Amino acid sequence: MADILVADDTRAIRRAIAILLEEEGYEVRFAADGEETLAEYDKKRPDLLLLDIMMPKKNGYQVLKRIRRDDPDLPVIFLSAKGSSADVALGLDLGSDDYLPKPFDGEVLVSRIKAVLRRARGTVHPEAAPTLLEGDFEIGAHHVDAKRFAVADAKGRESPLSLREMLLLRWFVGHPGEVAPRDKLLNEVWGYSYSGTTRTLDQHVLCLRKKLGKDAACIETVHGVGYRYVPATRAGKGGV
Repeated sequence: MADILVADDTRAIRRAIAILLEEEGYEVRFAADGEETLAEYDKKRPDLLLLDIMMPKKNGYQVLKRIRRDDPDLPVIFLSAKGSSADVALGLDLGSDDYLPKPFDGEVLVSRIKAVLRRARGTVHPEAAPTLLEGDFEIGAHHVDAKRFAVADAKGRESPLSLREMLLLRWFVGHPGEVAPRDKLLNEVWGYSYSGTTRTLDQHVLCLRKKLGKDAACIETVHGVGYRYVPATRAGKGGV
């Protein structure tokens, strides 16, 4: 069963959530402030993070920004007394998968958790999965090892790739020069009708660009639309 990290500075809320989730069979860990949340995350990546916003030391926004720098795939649900539409929009734009204002109904929370975990585990498009078994490929001066989910530069320095990062690279390399709207990439790579923010895709592209170094120019931003992959020989000529 899934390992859930609950980050909230109110002990009574942590205990109530623990009872609720343990009855559902989930493994539950706790953090009472932002720094403790990051320490628990670094110690062991959870399957899902329930994240309060107004916490001491580091608030939920700061915690999520730090995590999303390197981990765009972690399922995160904000739980917060800040429930205005602007607060919800900000939380989603920062990369959370869902946002539940306090006070919340326990059954609703469990349903949201199941939905987010279901999407996280089953978002690979059925037609895309077989491509993971294909051979290695190149992107610029980088070599992508499809079996080991890693990308290496010309000097052999490797960076790991998440499943979605691998699928995105596969899609880009397989569609050179094609302008891909964000919604299209989300539907074809994530494999479901995505109803949340396109910030998720942008974060994945940002992480890919960091791992590709100078070859990041191969993935061009088409402002207001989405992205386009150009071979290394043309990269940088179309505006990024």
